[in-house]
Amino acid sequence: MTELSQDTHTIANLLFVDDEPNVLKALRRLFRGAEYQVYMAEGGADGLEILQQHPIDLIISDMRMPHMDGAEFLTRAAERWPDCVRILLTGYADLESTIAAVNNGKIYSYFSKPWEDNELKILVNNALEQKRLREERRQLFDIINRQNQELKELNAGLEEKVEKRTEQLRKSLQMIDQAHDALKKQYADSVKVFAKTIEMRPGIKSGHAKYVAENAREVGRRLGMDAAALKDLVYAGLLLQIGKMSLPDSLLNQSLLSMNSLQRKRYLNHALEGQSLLKGLEPLHNAAELIAAQYEHFDGSGQPLGLSGGEIPLGARILMLVRDYINYLDGSITGTAMTTEQVKARLRGKKTKDYDPLVVDTFLALLTDSETSDERPIIEISWTQLKPGMEAAEIICNEVLYLKNQILSEKNVEDILQLRKHAKHLILRIRMGSDQQNS
Repeated sequence: MTELSQDTHTIANLLFVDDEPNVLKALRRLFRGAEYQVYMAEGGADGLEILQQHPIDLIISDMRMPHMDGAEFLTRAAERWPDCVRILLTGYADLESTIAAVNNGKIYSYFSKPWEDNELKILVNNALEQKRLREERRQLFDIINRQNQELKELNAGLEEKVEKRTEQLRKSLQMIDQAHDALKKQYADSVKVFAKTIEMRPGIKSGHAKYVAENAREVGRRLGMDAAALKDLVYAGLLLQIGKMSLPDSLLNQSLLSMNSLQRKRYLNHALEGQSLLKGLEPLHNAAELIAAQYEHFDGSGQPLGLSGGEIPLGARILMLVRDYINYLDGSITGTAMTTEQVKARLRGKKTKDYDPLVVDTFLALLTDSETSDERPIIEISWTQLKPGMEAAEIICNEVLYLKNQILSEKNVEDILQLRKHAKHLILRIRMGSDQQNS
């Protein structure tokens, strides 16, 4: 049997394209190591020349460059070197150009400047791992095709040889299934990293995506949704706020009920913008539909289509309720934080108007089942949104408990931020309460 090539010392060739030398130097330092060979170009034309001369595995390109911007450069690279993974560095003001790069340049992902080193390294490692798995899968299919051809050429008198080849084929198919499962896991991990990246945008609530995704999945499970629908529901929950990346800070920091009609319309349109960003990615197509319908109301008074009742996808009905639960708690809707009992009463009062009664009852039952002596939700936030006055349920550094059940002082926050500089893993779990709001 032909074996897959497995070189455990393979070096990944990376190409960085940016017109700012300091950015190129920072990327070179970040990916300095024996496992990488780094090439640098100060513009799209130089980048294309390097691609002609060297077998590049992954490109990281800036969006804004003179003569040829990142979208055009990655589009050309995709046409001539489609197997090369493409990542775009972009600012929040470049959303429209970023969408063009996603559609035309077929980029793997995009990352916001300034980047967080660990998050960017994780993204690159995941991308290279997926590329390796795709190449292995292609090799495996080539092996199977050759073996099938050999089987056709065998005659009836070679029964023993046929049995031997069949066993080899079975093992090859098993390897393909294993590679496919690994690829799906890598994709899910990438969505989670992307969700955390979205929440690094100032004004977007940190920790909400994970809370919404996990609780929506449990509600969906109790309502009998199948595995595929639950996966779409989790992806939609993690990426529910992606369209907010194009909103100005003034809207992101304003409560929903304090907005005028034009501001409210602009804000709610982030659901459609989120769908537009994701609809070109086939694995996220269904999740994008749920994101688009997150502001439809059960009585038909919502937007953008005025759907009602069962016309609204069940996943969207679930996401809307869990999203509003946590937003009422921290004051994002009314401008004033509420207690859990106040929010529960508000949700019950909006049955059949905004929310599906069955979804409300199921979610409230879930909250009752998971209640402890302190039933306030705990969310995991980014270090960028940590501030004094928050109540830390747990601060975990490198898998060791650092703080627990403590109101954070300015000194605590300073110590945690200093700790982060030397920590490989820092987990910040904050307990939401009626007397505080998260950024």
